[in-house]
Amino acid sequence: MTARRATADDAAALHALILDLNRDQGDPTDLLTAEHVARDLIAAPATIVVVAEAPDGVLIGYATAHPTYETGTAEHGLYVGDLYVVPAHRRQGTARALLATLARAGHARGARHLWLTAKQDNAAAHAFYRRLGSRGEPVMAFAVVEQDFRNLAAEAP
Repeated sequence: MTARRATADDAAALHALILDLNRDQGDPTDLLTAEHVARDLIAAPATIVVVAEAPDGVLIGYATAHPTYETGTAEHGLYVGDLYVVPAHRRQGTARALLATLARAGHARGARHLWLTAKQDNAAAHAFYRRLGSRGEPVMAFAVVEQDFRNLAAEAP
């Protein structure tokens, strides 16, 4: 297995992996296209997308990250948006290799931490993140989306 930065040639296969993750999490699978993946993820300068490739060239996992800044520690970091490995390749070091590749790319850009989240009932992810040396922080995530987001944006002076 090789972990590497995603390229435009990976867009279709990466799209399929993203849909697998979305299905697993109960998220929509009809909104994102391979064109979105190529334009909004792979080609976006701020976004880091890495893939895990099996020896036969098939993509078996991916991770995405976006820049963040923590004012409490006065440092840049990366927020890991997605981390996914196909079930047949889990617990073989693939996810760790993906995060290490993200960390290396982020470190080269000045990042000094990864911010990872997992759904409350995803005990396997929690245990994996702890094995990386991460500290769990009791936070609740909120998202202002769709019409509520547009309404909030319209309030700006």
